[in-house]
Amino acid sequence: MRFRISGETPHGPEETLALCAEAENYYVDRPPPARHQYELRDCAAEGELAHAAAQAQEDGSATLGSLTVHALDRYGKPVEPAWDVWCLKDARVLDVRPGFTDPSVVDVTVEGSLDAMAAGVDELPEVPGVPPLYQGFRLYGRDEEPWGSCRQVALMGRQPEPEPVPLRLLRCEPSGRLLAALESGDDRFDLGSAHLGPLDRTGRSIEEHWTCLHVESWSYSAAGASRVDLTLDVSCDDFRSSAARAAHELWSAGPPTEPNRWAALDSAGRAAWSRAAQHNSAARRGPEPLPNATYHLDGRHITDSGGFSLALGETMNGPGGYFGDCFGTIEYCLEEGHGGRRPFTLVWHDHHIARACLGRTPLTHDASPSFEQILEFFAQHRVDVLLD
Repeated sequence: MRFRISGETPHGPEETLALCAEAENYYVDRPPPARHQYELRDCAAEGELAHAAAQAQEDGSATLGSLTVHALDRYGKPVEPAWDVWCLKDARVLDVRPGFTDPSVVDVTVEGSLDAMAAGVDELPEVPGVPPLYQGFRLYGRDEEPWGSCRQVALMGRQPEPEPVPLRLLRCEPSGRLLAALESGDDRFDLGSAHLGPLDRTGRSIEEHWTCLHVESWSYSAAGASRVDLTLDVSCDDFRSSAARAAHELWSAGPPTEPNRWAALDSAGRAAWSRAAQHNSAARRGPEPLPNATYHLDGRHITDSGGFSLALGETMNGPGGYFGDCFGTIEYCLEEGHGGRRPFTLVWHDHHIARACLGRTPLTHDASPSFEQILEFFAQHRVDVLLD
């Protein structure tokens, strides 16, 4: 599979910076984030935290899920704005001990990884920050359910952060500002913001990702002096996953011509398929849709929220079609008529599969919509759903 680096120009369309014959470590799973141990001191546990603490005392440890910590000001109120929110994901309770000075509270040892995304920031500190004369912390679960309070959060043990896996693009034909940088003779340089992604056999982009590229090293390729091998440091690399390979291979011959080619993919692979469908949606739009039409939704493979969005996309826009991947983007497609013009009727075949499968995934930060929530959404947006 070939790959392309492209970038925007100040006064013209996007330019190709490199066409690359092969990539190493493009489809690689990111190493899991480091997990650290913290102590919630003088903790008055409530709700799920109290339940997990009791289970840990009995079993040695207990799964907790997402833990959110809010600093309290001098009046005992959560600090606003929410820049003092601090989050752990995939947390576990490891130990519970009586409080040192107060037998009514406990010291709880938890292990987890910092969750900057849930906190809405680029990076979280090792321990939560506190305002002057603070009164401790309020503890919450994933959905802001109260889990009690504690006086202090202390870092007890730290794991080293995993080393990133370098991305290599091989046998690249450089041009534009990449060629100019190579000709300058520097071994390392910043390429700046660019788009990076795989190509199908016809040269069409399967999907692209904006990122900042730093060339860590380069050398002339064995294919000849006109080609180079690049080792890159990529600032945003969420797209690099083994699951994406399976999705991209299904697109490698070009956009799909048969429905449900995505059915055997797992949730991560379906997310990669959705990105490819969205990236190619503009080139695949059909004629202007008419109102009061009837569409048939194939529900045989709607076993998760990704399956719902992919099946809906193909219902509205044919194989490989896109019609949003969440309520917000589906609403946008409905408003803009990208495949369907309201009012229309949606016949949902084999709906019992989605009814049984869709909904909340335990102990995760994001909850997928339930079957009932999807029906309510369509009713609010003048889409008549018939269950078959």
